[in-house]
Amino acid sequence: MKKRIATVAAAALIAAAALVYLYFTGEGEGAGIPCMFHQITGFYCSGCGASRALRSILHFDFYRALRYNAIFTLCLPLFAVYFGSLSVSYIRFGKDRVSEKISMKFVWIFIALALIYGVLRNVPAFSFLAPVTLGG
Repeated sequence: MKKRIATVAAAALIAAAALVYLYFTGEGEGAGIPCMFHQITGFYCSGCGASRALRSILHFDFYRALRYNAIFTLCLPLFAVYFGSLSVSYIRFGKDRVSEKISMKFVWIFIALALIYGVLRNVPAFSFLAPVTLGG
């Protein structure tokens, strides 16, 4: 069990270091990782603006986070609970006992919603879903 605790602690430490790095990046920069899909096609994917949204969340600017990437911002608490539960499951049982309890129907609905979101944010009538640049 000590090895599992050390593994989870190491993963948490790496995640914390990444969040500290992201916290101190410049406004609107995000993690500085360009979206290859956007660079090649000129269209926004479902993930465009996610690192800028996470940076805004770290600064408690939830409006800006929603404007950068609404689906990421709204789903982040679900992902946090999932990965927290996964970590506890791994420490206690040595395996993933969380994912087997998640309905595949839910997973497919989430994937469909993410794909629809990715398409809609490129339609002029839904331009409010596209990542924006907001004044600091």
